[in-house]
Formats: sequence, C-alpha cells, structure tokens
Amino acid sequence: MRELGTITVTAKGQAQFPASWRKLAGLAQGGPCDVRPLNDGRQSLIITPRAQKRRGASGLLAHLKRQELPFPKVERHHLFFK
Repeated sequence: MRELGTITVTAKGQAQFPASWRKLAGLAQGGPCDVRPLNDGRQSLIITPRAQKRRGASGLLAHLKRQELPFPKVERHHLFFK
C-alpha cells in the first residue's frame, strides 16, 4: 500500500498536490479536477482529474500517405451463407 501524502489548504482554499500524483494524473502544469464529498462523517473528498482534451492525430493521414511501402492488399474471403 502506498504511503499517504499530506496536502495543506491555504486560507483561500488553494492546495498543492504531491508532484508524483500530478505527474501521474497529467496535471504537472496544472489543470481542473472534480471534487466530490464522500459523506463518510470524516469530511472526506474524492478528487478526480478531469479528462484532458485529446490532441488528436493531426497530420497522421499525410504521414501515412508519404510512406513508400503501401499496405499489402488484404485477401478477401466470402462467407458460405452470402
């Protein structure tokens, strides 16, 4: 089991999360998180990083078209019931 970390919350409500968690969650440069109360009587919170916008595969099609070796032709087979 991992060792528990400590977070200090400022008077303004700001907190600094452990660097290892931020890096693992993709929040090394900061970003939004969802916070939900757990309602367990100990004022616990569930903190979940929001999904980052995907950067996509821009330029992938152009890259594949520049390749010298084309994809091999796929041999098709017909199903007996068609």
